[in-house]
Amino acid sequence: MKKTIITVFASLLLVVSCKKAPEVKKQIEEKPVEKTFAQKIEIAHKKDTFLTKEAVQFDAVIEFGGNEIFDATVTVSTTSDIAKITYKNGDEIYVNKENIFVSPSLKDNPGVRFHAYTWSYFFLYPYKLSDQGTKWNNDFKTKEATQNFDTAKLTFEANIGDAPDDWYIVYTNKKTHLLEHVAYIVTSGKTKAAAEADPHAIKYEDYKLIDGIPFASNWGYYEWTLDNGLSKKIGSAKITNIHFVEGFRKDFAIPENYIKK
Repeated sequence: MKKTIITVFASLLLVVSCKKAPEVKKQIEEKPVEKTFAQKIEIAHKKDTFLTKEAVQFDAVIEFGGNEIFDATVTVSTTSDIAKITYKNGDEIYVNKENIFVSPSLKDNPGVRFHAYTWSYFFLYPYKLSDQGTKWNNDFKTKEATQNFDTAKLTFEANIGDAPDDWYIVYTNKKTHLLEHVAYIVTSGKTKAAAEADPHAIKYEDYKLIDGIPFASNWGYYEWTLDNGLSKKIGSAKITNIHFVEGFRKDFAIPENYIKK
């Protein structure tokens, strides 16, 4: 009789255990996975919706130190592999991945490669955070007070892009996860040490919804330090006429007389 009771009790424990095991497994499987710093930005900036579009076009007027350095219409694929820049004076730059082609009037202009990639990259920045070769330090903290921001540092693997030694320190709004500002160095044409001695930051302001996707319509450029953050304003950009375009790939054709740079 005692043996029977023990056997029945053991059987009941087995049944209860078998019932609980799937429940525990289900709870583990259903536990939400914490989004990464980059993923939170991508969600806030509607990356999934953005990538359903073929290309985006915008006008940009950019000035530094009171001098206008760029005034053009930029059309770029949402995957950033091709782009066309049309200056207000009619000059043109075509971008096809790592290659650029310019109208004959720009053949001796030393700044075309910088302009070809820089402004579209800053415009597309929220959608470039998971590109191949990106490396994130999500625990990175700046030294200035950042109670209103979350921060992380982005670096790159070797041989990624034109300037793999560049780095970006990204600030986002704690509540919305929209980009607030991004500190960066530009190593193109200089050593990393020289670039780190003169870091700058771009501040994204005045967001507007285009087809439900937020885009900053004003950019401010600032001097920046790790200790104090933003300081002196040194430039600005006005971004207007933002809209999505279709048929860009079909119509993308580099004129035969354009020069590869």
